[in-house]
Amino acid sequence: MCGLSSQELPTTRAGAPLSHATPRTWINALVAAGTAVVLVVTATVFFISSTQGTAVKADPVFASPESLNSLDGEIPTLASESETIIESTGPTTADIKNIVFILADDLDWYLFNQVPRLAALPDQGMTFTNHTVTDSLCCPSRVSIFRGQYIHNHKVISNIAATGGGWPTFRDLEHEKDCLPVWLTAAGVQTALFGKYLNEYPEKPREATYVPPGWSDWAVPISRGDSYTGYNYVINNNGILERYGNNESDFLNDVITNKATSFIRTAQEPFFLELSTYSPHKPAPVAERNRNKQFGTVAPRNPTYNAYGVDEPQWMKDKQPLAPQALARADREWRQRAQSAESVADSVDAVMATLKATGRDKNTLVVITADNGYHMVERRMLKGKRTPFASDTVVPMIVIGPGVPAGVTVNDMTSTIDLAPTFTDLLGGVTPNWVDGRSLREFLGTGKAPENWRDAALSESLGISTPNDPDYQKNAPPQYFALRTPQWLYVEYQDGSRTLYNRETDPFEMVNIIKTADPLLVASMSSQLRQLSTCSGDTCRVADTFELPQQVSPN
Repeated sequence: MCGLSSQELPTTRAGAPLSHATPRTWINALVAAGTAVVLVVTATVFFISSTQGTAVKADPVFASPESLNSLDGEIPTLASESETIIESTGPTTADIKNIVFILADDLDWYLFNQVPRLAALPDQGMTFTNHTVTDSLCCPSRVSIFRGQYIHNHKVISNIAATGGGWPTFRDLEHEKDCLPVWLTAAGVQTALFGKYLNEYPEKPREATYVPPGWSDWAVPISRGDSYTGYNYVINNNGILERYGNNESDFLNDVITNKATSFIRTAQEPFFLELSTYSPHKPAPVAERNRNKQFGTVAPRNPTYNAYGVDEPQWMKDKQPLAPQALARADREWRQRAQSAESVADSVDAVMATLKATGRDKNTLVVITADNGYHMVERRMLKGKRTPFASDTVVPMIVIGPGVPAGVTVNDMTSTIDLAPTFTDLLGGVTPNWVDGRSLREFLGTGKAPENWRDAALSESLGISTPNDPDYQKNAPPQYFALRTPQWLYVEYQDGSRTLYNRETDPFEMVNIIKTADPLLVASMSSQLRQLSTCSGDTCRVADTFELPQQVSPN
């Protein structure tokens, strides 16, 4: 989890030496010793009503024509190629001066589509259905967003410093001196981050008021577990510590959303705003106004539900079906995740309403996505992430703004490494040549891929799961490299297991055909996976182009 816990020990008296203070102790000491505590009067956020009467849409990843929880025995198929767009006579992408980036935590496509206000967003903008994360783990994925690099290049491989990750590793590698906010600041862009940053920020008491380079405005919790619960946390607000309690007005997602809407109203243009929610990450905090919602929601009932696959990788073979009690508990926890995800919808509604009220909707691009997905009950796994399957690695991404045609679907392969170069490109900055990703700018006006666009995206899981990790999973998969194309998912695990799934005929990735597939196909995908897993900068934009060998049968 992100930052330092304020629940570990009782508070100390004012003036206690910070060098010997526990997290809560030194936070209180800093405040009592003279650090200004800003009492924030939470402004009313103009949340749009959650009842819009919009039916839950089919999951774009799997393109199911049925409800997510009622398949009627029909196996969904992938969506067709990106649509041809009629040229717009209204605003164009050239009008984009500002970007609002809304980043959810552990939000998968299934859950996204079970929240009606989120499920309605594709009608307002462009939907990227194959947006693939570099790692289904918070910190490595977020570093890829900031740096535009695959995990093997930025080398922040886990959530905590002890296993080669977390903010301390990001800092020690000096990445924060050369990443997205720094590039944007150099281009004259006003930048702001409100909400979750990187796990284990800050590491030490003296860093409690530290603001990383490149951020004009900064309001980030420094508490660990408290931040995830939504109450009783401390925020570093531009170097000043703000303490919040357990009143309804202290709910963290509302506080950071109010800061975001205030920033939109007052910021000088051009600006970049990242609103980084903690929802619906466990323990899935729920705003009081959303507790009466989602009572009929259950974990996804699809062919993966508590089921065995065909020729599973070694790490999955010994997993037993979950008992009825565990399945019932999973439904309760999933329902709470849905109630928590309502807060993401609250944030989107508040941002969109503020942009419209200020007239900034005419020149501001809004990007809504997640750091990684999540699974529950799938393949006999109670809950978690970190797998190469689509539930964990293919996440929602909706783009809304001037010149972006509404209701358009893009099925080409995109990645979290594309976000930093896209934002920098749109706002007039310069992206370093060591970046692995590509700008999505040309997609935005037409929905069509630029010439020589990638055919494959890489996901890596290089960190070791330990009990100290906030995302620890007892039965997590071994380290792996995964190659995802519009048709195939090919995975090589550290234990020697290999899997190949045909996403067109097996959209839920349940039937491993590695033993029956054409050897030329397998050899080709293995070769490309090796190239991508060792690429850097320009070579990544060559290695991500997959060509099916001429003599290979596609089946």
